Amino acid sequence: MKKLLVILSLSLLLMGCGNKTTNVSNSSDVLVKVGEQSITVGQVYSQMMAADSTTIIKQMATRIILDKEVPVTDEIKAEADTILQEFVDSVYDNLELYLQYYGYKDETDYYDNGIIPSIQQETLVKSYLTGNFDAIVAGYRPKKIRLIEIADATLAATALAEIKAGEEFTVVAEKYASANFFGDEELVNNTSSLPTVVIDFIDYLTVPTLSEVLTDGTTNYIVQITNADTNKLKDEIIEAFSLDTTFSEKTLETYFIKYNFSIYDKTIYDLFSQSFPTYLGN
Repeated sequence: MKKLLVILSLSLLLMGCGNKTTNVSNSSDVLVKVGEQSITVGQVYSQMMAADSTTIIKQMATRIILDKEVPVTDEIKAEADTILQEFVDSVYDNLELYLQYYGYKDETDYYDNGIIPSIQQETLVKSYLTGNFDAIVAGYRPKKIRLIEIADATLAATALAEIKAGEEFTVVAEKYASANFFGDEELVNNTSSLPTVVIDFIDYLTVPTLSEVLTDGTTNYIVQITNADTNKLKDEIIEAFSLDTTFSEKTLETYFIKYNFSIYDKTIYDLFSQSFPTYLGN
C-alpha cells in the first residue's frame, strides 16, 4: 500500500486540475519549448482558468521530459499493471470514488496519466541519483543510526552505561525510551527531521560510533551510528532518496535546463521565475 500512496502523491504533481475548456484566438502560438517539442497557448489556457498556470506548465513540460528520458517499456507497463491491480484490490467497491477524489476519469486515465508517469519519474530520479551519487552523499552525508530519547537525565545515564556494558541497544531502548525515538534503526541524512543536537553529533562521523548522553536542555538522547559506509548503503540510499521530493525537484531542475526549457510569455515567465527560479536556464 505504501507504493500506491507514493504513486498517488507523485501523480498529483503530474496531473492537471479542472476540466473547463475555452477557445482562444491564438491557440496555436508556442508558449513553452522543451527541446524540440512545444506547448501551445491552446494546450495550456483552459487549465490556467482553474489552476495555477506555473504549476500546469511545469506538469506538462515534465511529461515531455519523462517521455524523452524514460520511454515506456514492457517492464514499465508490467509494473504499472501490478500497481493498478493492487490499487483496485485495495479499494474494493470504492474504486470510482477514489479515482474521482484524485482527479481521474477512470482506470485508463489513472493508468496513463498517474501510474505510468510516476514510474517514469521515479526511474529518472534514480538515474540522476546514481549518476551523481558521490556528490550527493558528500553533501547530505547519509548514514544509519539508532536513536533513543529519554526525558529523565538519570535514566539516560543508566541507559548509556548498560549499552557500554554490552546490552543490546534495542533492549535498552525498550526499557528506557520515553518519547519520539525508540531505538529503531533508520537511514538519515543531515536534513532529516532530527533534533539539532543529534544532527550536530552524527553529521561528519564516518564510522560506527556511540554517543554520550546528548541534551538540548529539555530532554536527552543517545545515538548509535550503525553504518556510515555510503558505498555499502548505496542501493538503500538511492531507493530512499528517490522518494524524497528534494531529489525529485533536483532531478527535474537538471532536465529542464538540459532541454532548454523556455517561456515566451512575459507574464507567465515572471510568475514561473518566482515559483521555480532554478528551472530556468536562460
